[in-house]
Amino acid sequence: MFIDKNQTAMTTLLFTHSPFSDSTKQGIEFIENFYKNSPNSKKINIFLYSDAVYLASRLNWLPSDMPNPVKNFQYLLNKYELSAKACVSTALARGIVDSENAKRHQIHGENIAKSCELVGLGELAMFLHNSNDVYQF
Repeated sequence: MFIDKNQTAMTTLLFTHSPFSDSTKQGIEFIENFYKNSPNSKKINIFLYSDAVYLASRLNWLPSDMPNPVKNFQYLLNKYELSAKACVSTALARGIVDSENAKRHQIHGENIAKSCELVGLGELAMFLHNSNDVYQF
């Protein structure tokens, strides 16, 4: 199937590092700058893999005098009406659970942020296929 890149062109951000890494900080800054500098921007695709799935946890806490990249990331998702897709396998292995997988795997409770969703790697493949620009953080 041929896809016209001009009509479906997107930017994909692939986060793979811990929320506390410099790379993730740069990715969060990229999201903010992407929308500040392009008021008519299309939405971007965000995929979380490996330790970056911790960005999808709604149960993150740090003292108020410390920067909290997880809260900053989730704030930007809400501010720009974005959704982050997290790899279901890596998320479950790190204790990030949605209600569907909690039932399926008999885990008591869920902790995924409302702006995040657990998906398979096929979603990443589709993001990559439909993207003109891909950035890894």
